[in-house]
Amino acid sequence: MRRAFILLVLLIVALVVVDYWRDHQHDEDSYMEQLEHTLACADWRAHDDPTFGYRMRYPSCFVPASTEGEAESTVRFAYVEEMPLRQIVYITLEATTQVCRDSLNPYREIKQMAKDMGGICLRQSDTEYLLNAKLQSRNPHVTAFRMNAKYVLRQKLWFVETLIYPEDFAPAVQRIVKEVNEWAPFE
Repeated sequence: MRRAFILLVLLIVALVVVDYWRDHQHDEDSYMEQLEHTLACADWRAHDDPTFGYRMRYPSCFVPASTEGEAESTVRFAYVEEMPLRQIVYITLEATTQVCRDSLNPYREIKQMAKDMGGICLRQSDTEYLLNAKLQSRNPHVTAFRMNAKYVLRQKLWFVETLIYPEDFAPAVQRIVKEVNEWAPFE
C-alpha cells in the first residue's frame, strides 16, 4: 500500500513537472525564437472587406491597428511586441485598394515603383505582381525594414497586401511572407 502511494505521488510530481516544462519551455529562447514559435503556432483569421469583397488572412496574434488618416479601403493588422531592452517593434500586415490609372503597361509602372524604392518586382501574370524592397529605418534599434507586397488588378482597381517587418525578423515571418506571396483576395 505504501509503495503504491509513493508511486502515485511520484506520478503526480512527474505530471506537474512535465506540464510546467511544456508551459515554460520557450521562456529562455531568444526573442527571435519566441517570435518564430508564436507565429508558427498562431491560427489564421480572415477579414472580409464589406465594400470591395476581398479577403485577407492574418495570424491570430495580430490585432487590428489604427488606419486613421488612411483611405477608407485600408485595413491593417499589427503584431506589437516589447523586445528586450524595452524596444517596441511592429510587424504590420495591411490590405489597401488603390485606383488604377488606365495603363497599357502596368508591369512597367510597378517595376519602376520597385526600382524607386530600391526593390524588385516579379510578374506572376498580367494582373498579379510581387514587390520586395528594403526600407530605410529611422529607428536606431532596427537596421532596416523589409516590405513584401502583392498587387492584384481587378476591375481597374489594385488590391495590395503588404507586409512590413524589421529585416532581422525575416526567419520568423516566413509563414506570413508566403501567405502574402500567395494572396488570392477573391477566392
